[in-house]
Amino acid sequence: MNITIRQIELFLSLMRNPHIGAVAQEHFLTHSAVSMAIKALEQTVGERLFDRISNRLVPNENGKILMECLEPAFEQIRDVETLFKRDRMAGVLRVGASSTFADYILPQVLYTFKTKYPQSQIEVINYNSEQVVEHVESGEINLGFIEGDYESHSAEFEEIFKEELVVVTADKYMAGLQEYRLSELLDLDWILREQGSGTRQTMWNHLGQSKKDLNIFMELEHMEAIKSVLKNPGTLSCMSPFCFQRELAKGELFPVQLEGIRLKRSLYAVMNRQKYRSNLLNQFVFDVRDHLMQMLPQIVTEE
Repeated sequence: MNITIRQIELFLSLMRNPHIGAVAQEHFLTHSAVSMAIKALEQTVGERLFDRISNRLVPNENGKILMECLEPAFEQIRDVETLFKRDRMAGVLRVGASSTFADYILPQVLYTFKTKYPQSQIEVINYNSEQVVEHVESGEINLGFIEGDYESHSAEFEEIFKEELVVVTADKYMAGLQEYRLSELLDLDWILREQGSGTRQTMWNHLGQSKKDLNIFMELEHMEAIKSVLKNPGTLSCMSPFCFQRELAKGELFPVQLEGIRLKRSLYAVMNRQKYRSNLLNQFVFDVRDHLMQMLPQIVTEE
């Protein structure tokens, strides 16, 4: 069997983006060169890997099976290329991230990582935590970052940080040393993330029976939208301290102390147990963890 590394590379690219023109452009090849490479690979394995439907390539079951076999091997080959050249970390990494990670933690990590490793390509897609786990399980993404605890048979969760969620408001009179009983706050207008978000799940886990009496005035998918609505009097929300450092410094939002409730949670990197962990993936997880430790907000309560 004479399968070349180039054929594998083009095949995997086509499986992710089944458009020959786009793949040809990505690899600086002609349209015909990509077509010939895929036809040669199909002849070698003795099966069609794509269905041709109305002049379109559609990955079939044979292609999906072969991708599962070849993708880990190809990642290992890429690691061999950079084994003795750590400063030349290269490759593509598809990352799914919850809103807290995607909007407030990863941007600076991505910039620093790209500066250190210009041959790397990190694509970040924003999902809620539940969706991140699902996409890691299906193999659609290489790596995920979430908040809170989730169960999965095929995903592996690596704790990279601990934090404590904070109840916040724009009503300055509620800030300070005074602690509020949760029962005093239930009737106010709560602006929360949608179901499936890690922040919402953590809050729910800690509120117990009280959550059924919570006045959920609005549900929004994005933390920036929530912070905008919090400018209205009598509104509260619950969020990671990473999400409102700018507003805290400007005196626009204030933490509200709860009596007897600590909204602690863990942040996780999520990987598929069956997939190979490349040097690129391991290095990126390391850099994210390191960045979290460096930007540790002052209002986070240590264990």
